Amino acid sequence: MKKIRNYLSRHTTIFLILFVTLLTIVYSALSILRHMHFQSGGFDLGLYDQAVWRFSQFLDPYNTVKQRIIFGDHFVLTLPFLSPLFYLWDDVRALLLLQAAVISASVIPIYLIAVKRLRSRVGAWAVMILYGLFFGIQYGVFFDFHPIIIGVSLLSLLAWAIEYKKKTVFWIVLVLCLLTQENMGIAVMSLGFLYIFRAEYRRTAFFLIISGICYTLLSLKIISSLSPIGYEYQAQIPQTIPEILYRLFDSDEKRLTWLYSYSWFSFLPLLSPGSILAVGADLSQYFVTGDAYARMWSPFMHHRAILSVFLTLGLIDILSFIVQRLSKLSFVVKAKLLNLLCIVLLIVAFTCQYRFHFALNKLTKGDYWKEEPWMDDTRKLLASVPKGVSVATQQNLVPHLSHRKEIYLIYPRQHDIKGAPCGESLCWWLDFGGTPEYLVVDTRPDQWLTQILETNEHWKSAIENMEKTGILSLEKKVGDARMYRILLYDKSLLVH
Repeated sequence: MKKIRNYLSRHTTIFLILFVTLLTIVYSALSILRHMHFQSGGFDLGLYDQAVWRFSQFLDPYNTVKQRIIFGDHFVLTLPFLSPLFYLWDDVRALLLLQAAVISASVIPIYLIAVKRLRSRVGAWAVMILYGLFFGIQYGVFFDFHPIIIGVSLLSLLAWAIEYKKKTVFWIVLVLCLLTQENMGIAVMSLGFLYIFRAEYRRTAFFLIISGICYTLLSLKIISSLSPIGYEYQAQIPQTIPEILYRLFDSDEKRLTWLYSYSWFSFLPLLSPGSILAVGADLSQYFVTGDAYARMWSPFMHHRAILSVFLTLGLIDILSFIVQRLSKLSFVVKAKLLNLLCIVLLIVAFTCQYRFHFALNKLTKGDYWKEEPWMDDTRKLLASVPKGVSVATQQNLVPHLSHRKEIYLIYPRQHDIKGAPCGESLCWWLDFGGTPEYLVVDTRPDQWLTQILETNEHWKSAIENMEKTGILSLEKKVGDARMYRILLYDKSLLVH
């Protein structure tokens, strides 16, 4: 172990660069493969891609996927800063690559914090690996592109600025953190909870808590004013503490989140009061606020990525405490005990990875890499869609067509149609916003509900009904992928 420690010490920079590069490649493969196999969606990759693209073209921030100003959906003020990316590579995958690179690079500030507090490079490497491979980060990268992943990276850098007393960096990163998304105010507040138990950082902690709360309230007010429907998620706050505690654990998804989060770190962050407060505060915004937030309870989406910073810093708290208690032992004995503990931590985490089949496991499955004929057919059809025209398309094709002024998401719904093209009073129909010129759809059977937002039977019936009424004219067909010209979308056909 001494040889390993000395070798790591001599080549730290090289190994850090190699680890970040490897992690970037792995995470890029995870997200880009998913996208190339048409598993990404209009929410969230498509809508953020169009927003960044519109900024790169110096257009207004109106988002046609959501049909509102992008800031009326989420207060993502850092999106314009990403727009130069499309001058380097005019492709939605540039966002996925950037996301993978930024979250991978965030292991470096975590490593530096661990080195400072543990005074052990082996311990710091173990902590860094646990953070970099945390299940929430895995699913955050897997689940399309989302600014919150950029926020996680900034939050780790903010913690580094606090630990190393870098005031200029602290203020710059704090502002960027808050501008990244409205709930980064809660994240900043949660970071304050972590540091409030350390006397030397208490003033900074109180400032983070107060500024985080104030920014959250301000950003929600602005979102409500910019959205045509006000703030979309109305919170239902429990009136009693027992009910609050009950709501933190009252569903399988919530309980799985707690289990996955803490088991990854061998449950040690449970011994850190600051970490418990931080994790509790972050999860409460989703778990305690009622059924309107049910979609955000899942452990398998980007919402859990933010926990990585709070849990990792909590782990460092406990490991630092253990190191202090071992101070009377000789350096060699202390190093051996800490190294042994780090090995156990890594074994437990990798066991969780294997047992719970977290997102990175998909890269070990042949089906995840498999190319199917319909995929190539769909790509050929998408390549033939004229640039610049307005398009309506299904959920999983939106991110492949979102570099344009107008891209609309299709919602299959039942309507009472004049002439009853389906032979019944209620017929399936394709609803979409705006007045798009083209409709691009995949008609193959056995598509996922998340791809077409309805059953395959109803999806196909809706397309056929619109063909029967003369609204759609087939322009091109490649396999089961079809491009229609929308001749005249007369909404007066819809009786209701």
